[in-house]
Parts: sequence; structure tokens; C-alpha cells
Amino acid sequence: MAAEGPGAAASQDGDILHVGLDLGTSQTSIETSTDIRRTVTSVVGWPKDLISYKFLQKQVVIGDECLEHRMAVDMIWPMEHGVFRARPEGEPSGEDDREAEAIEHLVSYVIELSEANPNQEIRAVIGCPARATPEDRQALIDAVSGLVSHAMVASEPFLVAYGLDLFNNALIIDIGAGTLDLCRMHGTIPGEEDQQTLIKAGNYVDSRFHMLLQEKVQDSPITLEMARKIKEKYAFVSSNKEVIAVDFQVDGKPKTYDVTDELREACESVLPDMISSAKELIVSFDSEFQNELRQNIVLAGGGSQIRGLGEEVRSNLTEFGPCRVSTAEDPIYAGAHGALRLATDMPESEWRRHAISK
Repeated sequence: MAAEGPGAAASQDGDILHVGLDLGTSQTSIETSTDIRRTVTSVVGWPKDLISYKFLQKQVVIGDECLEHRMAVDMIWPMEHGVFRARPEGEPSGEDDREAEAIEHLVSYVIELSEANPNQEIRAVIGCPARATPEDRQALIDAVSGLVSHAMVASEPFLVAYGLDLFNNALIIDIGAGTLDLCRMHGTIPGEEDQQTLIKAGNYVDSRFHMLLQEKVQDSPITLEMARKIKEKYAFVSSNKEVIAVDFQVDGKPKTYDVTDELREACESVLPDMISSAKELIVSFDSEFQNELRQNIVLAGGGSQIRGLGEEVRSNLTEFGPCRVSTAEDPIYAGAHGALRLATDMPESEWRRHAISK
């Protein structure tokens, strides 16, 4: 990034709208320079048949409405694996075409939520996993082509750090649904050696909890969506004697099950790899600044809301010395907010390098 004044001044006449976009596996968030904040569930659906269409009165359904009517639609989570990768040229069409169509619908819908004026220039910064490949990043740029005038992609944990003014000696652990990303900050733009991406994240917890529930509650059908809702409400990691009791329908009647151990096991399943990666980033940091790094560990993303997680991370890292672990105040918008701040701070010369054709 060039060392010159921020490009935010260029938008004073209202001709430019800056946008921070967090295209998440589970939730997509947008924040704009006009103080608009919106979050949409990252799912797209199509009516299954004529009856579904007559019921929904829509050709495409997006977000929570999709989940509400999931029995009537064919759903796709286009960011299911943390990134969207477009079908390479020359490959035969197929299911990937529907995925590409889904991301187009989702991104278009979210950009519309920015309420940009018809002739307004939209400049967007988009969050992505820490170790996303160049192909992944280009696919995200292609997804917004025709919707924005300029776009750049930056790693999600870096954007969280940027939004929190954590520019130096800080370690961000961003726990999303599709990926768990770590990034250490040291006063400059982080390199590949400063970042790690793990695939065991929120969706992995959901799948494991779902499997454990199916094994325990064998006399009632358990869907992945049911497991996800229970996790989102009660998720915790700790040795506390807390009982999580949930009712399931058995033969049409509610029956209570204790799912404490299953939920704890599922939530703790992401800890070993997370702690291992955090240790690696700490011990490979400049030894003179490792103590400061340990005092500035921040959890972000939806997974940061798991109760007891901060203390669990802290206790597992104390072998290197005292640690301080905090949680981002607004984990849902931390990435989008950082992306917006970067967008408004970006010099005009840098934005010219990121112009895309409509």
C-alpha cells in the first residue's frame, strides 16, 4: 500500500461509496460508509417444483427465508468450504454452475443492501480466509464484477485486526463456520508466514455434534440444522458441571436428553489444531516481542462466542508465560468493519490499481 493520504477524501462529494464485505460460510455481512450494516445467512435456494413456486412466489430465495422453508427449496451454501472457487474455463458445466449462480445471487442481494445511488461508484474490500489461494481471491473479485467499480481482497483476521487498531504485536484467531484463521500483526502487512488457515471450524463442530446426537438419540430423527441450532444456543468448552438438556420429539411426544458431554466434545474438537497453530505463531515470532504478542490475543468470528473458549485458549498457552485473551466486542461485524475501514483509508492511487470492469 502506498504511503500517502487516505482516499476517503475523494468520497466527500457522495460519488463514491465504500463497502466492507465479509462473505462468510454461514453469514455474510456488509458495512458501508453511509452507516448501513446488514447480515444475511449465506444460503440460496430454488423452489423444488410448481407447488413450491406457487407457495413462495419467488424464483430464488435467499437467507433466513431459505432455512424457514427448507423443505420447499433446493439449497446451496456457496461459501460452504470457506471460499468460493469459480469453475475453470473449459471444464464441463454441471453442479458448479448452480454454485456460481448461487454466489451471484447472494452477492448481488447483499450489494443491493448497501443502498447505493444509481450513479455512485462502489469500492469494496472483501474478506477471505488467511491462506486463500490467488485463484480463490480472483474468484471473489469475479463474483462482484459488474456490481462494484473497484474491489480488493484481504485476509479476514487481518481485517479484524485493522478494524480494532491492532497493528502491532497482536494475534487474531478468527473462528468462522468454514475456516479457522490465525494472523499475527507486527506493524506491517502480514505475510504468509504470519497467517494460518484451518478447516476444522464451526461447520466441523456442527457435523461432529450432529453425529454424536444421532448416536445418542436413536429413536428420533436429528437433522444437521437441529444440531446447529442447539450448538449456537448452548456451545461451551469447560470442565464446569453444567447440564445441557434438550427436548426431542419421540413418537410425537417430547423427551428430554442430556447432551452435555456430546456438545462439549464437539466444541472442544477444534481446540487441538487451534492451540497448536497459535503456539507455532508465538514461538516463531521475534523472541523480543513474544511477551507482548501473548498479551494481545483476540478471538473473533461466530465461534468466539463459545462460552469458556477464551479461558481455554489462555490456559493452554501459559506454558510460554502469562497470556491475555479477549473477544472482539462485535464478532459478527468485526471483519466487515475492518474491511470498511481499510476501504476508506486506501489511497486513491491504490484504488486505481483495483478497478474492475463492469
